[in-house]
Amino acid sequence: MSRIARFVTPWWLGGVALAAGGIMIVRVAAPTLDPPTRPLAQIAGELLALAGLLVIAWGISRRVRGGPPG
Repeated sequence: MSRIARFVTPWWLGGVALAAGGIMIVRVAAPTLDPPTRPLAQIAGELLALAGLLVIAWGISRRVRGGPPG
């Protein structure tokens, strides 16, 4: 198994997509919003990025513990 192939799992792909979406909200979308809605968008983006990292961590823990693949 190549070094990259072991990272191409649903947990990694989903987690990276969530984290990237959260970062895009915080760094791109939130600064363009009006001041009353900007903090809400920043919090939502940060929570989405954190959720992505948690999905990756959960997938890794399942692999380490010997859970079902995928």
